[in-house]
Amino acid sequence: MRDKFGRARDAFGRWMFLPTIASRPFRRVGRGIAGDPIYPVLGERGACACLKYYEDALRFLRGEADEPPSLEAVRSAAIPHGPIFELSLQDSEATPDVFGPKVYVWIEDADRMEELFDRSPRWLDPEYVPVLLLLVAAGGSLRFNDSTSRKDKNGVATPPEKRRFFLAFGRGAEQNIRLLRIIADAPEGSQVHRRTQKSDPNFHYDHRKNCLEFKSDDSVIQSGRPAGYSGKGREAAIEAAGEHFERAAERHGPPALRHIADSPASFRESSGDASR
Repeated sequence: MRDKFGRARDAFGRWMFLPTIASRPFRRVGRGIAGDPIYPVLGERGACACLKYYEDALRFLRGEADEPPSLEAVRSAAIPHGPIFELSLQDSEATPDVFGPKVYVWIEDADRMEELFDRSPRWLDPEYVPVLLLLVAAGGSLRFNDSTSRKDKNGVATPPEKRRFFLAFGRGAEQNIRLLRIIADAPEGSQVHRRTQKSDPNFHYDHRKNCLEFKSDDSVIQSGRPAGYSGKGREAAIEAAGEHFERAAERHGPPALRHIADSPASFRESSGDASR
């Protein structure tokens, strides 16, 4: 069995020979109190591209534009940023399936860099890519948590092809919020499931809103209170984004964030508006 250092060496070797990714620097600039990676603040050009995307999307919804906005401007201005290091627009232009178009988004977890090159992209609705960028605009992070055990009951390692992960935003006791719950705006006491869980072997990559549904949390029925992740959702993520803004303002000074928001309160408001 390879130890974690051997896996890290393998990952580093692959990194050296992947030109499209090897040219990007690792962008983490520090660690927070909860041990979370801290990334630089999203640049003014990237923030403006995300906000313009929503202005154009509103114009399209009001019937003032014939076509929905393209993500190309967001991709060129804002990617890579923080834990989001690449996205593919090709599939969003293809014939959508029943759940709509999808964009492939590659995400890194700074605590699991040895797994970076084994990690498949996640599928998002095109309009949620700028949401994710704005959510981590103040230096916040995303992480991959195991949703299956690394070993079975006999202590045998789970084969890589059978391991599953879920994406979460932020660290600390009141953070670490599942991205599925943020996207679906899940109410307290319910769990979020994919409609394709029984029909698609790649269901765990899909984060498109139309693919998600709510189910009752059995632990709520048994205990009368929400358990674990079932009690946290979009509002907790907005609060966490505001905390990241406060941390960035202390680290870099308020002027470094003026192109994103004037204050933690206004950043929470804009993050909430975008995610809705």
